[in-house]
Formats: sequence, structure tokens, C-alpha cells
Amino acid sequence: MAQNIEIPPGWKLPKEIVRRLGSRAGKQRVIAERGHILLVLHKPPLKNESHRKSVFFWRNAEGVWGSSERGAGLTGLDEYLDNYERIEDALDEAYEKAVNARDFFDLLEQLAPVQRSVQNMSKALQAAREVAGEVFIDSRDKAEELSRNIELLYIDSKNGLDYAMAKRAEEQAEMQKKALTAGHRLNIIMALFLPITAVASLLGMNIPHGLEKSESWVFFAILGVCGLLGVFMRFLVLKKPKVDVDV
Repeated sequence: MAQNIEIPPGWKLPKEIVRRLGSRAGKQRVIAERGHILLVLHKPPLKNESHRKSVFFWRNAEGVWGSSERGAGLTGLDEYLDNYERIEDALDEAYEKAVNARDFFDLLEQLAPVQRSVQNMSKALQAAREVAGEVFIDSRDKAEELSRNIELLYIDSKNGLDYAMAKRAEEQAEMQKKALTAGHRLNIIMALFLPITAVASLLGMNIPHGLEKSESWVFFAILGVCGLLGVFMRFLVLKKPKVDVDV
């Protein structure tokens, strides 16, 4: 089996722990063997990152803790959790600035991997509390609070996305309704003026038709007939089709 390349080179872990790690650290968890305790956590996920970088906290058989992060003992764990809190604050700020569906979608893309990582971290620290005792109580409580806050933020962002999409769909439906109303009104106007427009086009052609020297009442008669035809055309446009109902 290949040696794990993520473990600090100066650490002398029992073979039982090294064997359980494999070539990579794997998921967040606690491994206890022969009086040694190894806590495996993941660094905050980065965008488009395929592999999660691991953070290790090791207690040897003498009870001395070591960390793969900066700081001796478990002080690196406090900095590790503080980093997640800073990420939470940044995501909260992004949520407050989100105004449209695209903003909420981008926020959810960032939140999803962070939410999974924090949930698994919280479970790992709870397991560490059960194995190592009271030393992990504060860290476990902070991780649980982080997990709860990130989960609530994810839910709020999902609701914000749903609302933004519903609002956009409602606006589009209203625009379509206005367009249909405008088109319907245009059809009514066209129906009213279609006969008179057709007759005017015919009579306006440069072809003798015998009505050039007619009296004025002929013009009004033609206008009246075309008006009646327009009203009839309007009736046809507004007439609702019959619906056959099967009994």
C-alpha cells in the first residue's frame, strides 16, 4: 500500500493508523489505535476543487497533541474553526447582497460544498469528543453551531432562489397577458376598419367606375354600409367558439 503523502513527515504514527489511512486521508473521521488518536478534518472547499485537502490532529500515546496546521497542540484547531467562521460571515454578506436568481444560484454553488464539509466536520468532532474526552467540548459546540448556521443560510438562499424565479415567472406571465390584450385590441380595430379600408382601396384605383360624379349621399351610404360591415366583423372576432360537452 502506498504511503500517505499528506501526513507530516515527522509524525510516527502506529502502523494500524497508517494502514487505515491509505494513500490519501479520505473522509473526515477519528481513528484510535494503541492509545493514539488521529483526527482527520478537511480544509474549507475551494471552487472547482476535486480533492479536499486534509488537516490532521494527532495525540500520541503520552497524551501530547500535534497538529499539521500552524500552532502547537490543539491551538491549530481553534484557527481552523475561526477560518470557517470567516467563511460563514462572507457567505452571510453575499446573501444580504443577493437580489436576483443568478445571485442566489451562485451563492448556493458556494454553500453546498461548505455545508457538506461542516456537517461532516461536526460529526467528526463529536466522535473525537467521545474518544478523547472533554478537550473537544468547545470545538464540538462551535462546529455544531457552524453547521446549524450554514444549514439555515442554505435554506434561506434556496428560498430566495425559488422566490426570485417565481417572481420572474410572474412578471413574464404579466407581460404575456399585456401582449395578448394589446394584440386582441389591435384585432378589434382591424376588424372595424377592414371593410372601409378595402372599399377605399378599390374606389381609389385609377379605373373609372361610375361613382366619380355621384351625389354626396352615395359617399355616406357607402360609409354607413362599411361601418355596419365593420361592426359585423368585430362581432365575428369577439364571438366565443362553442364548446361541445360530452354527456
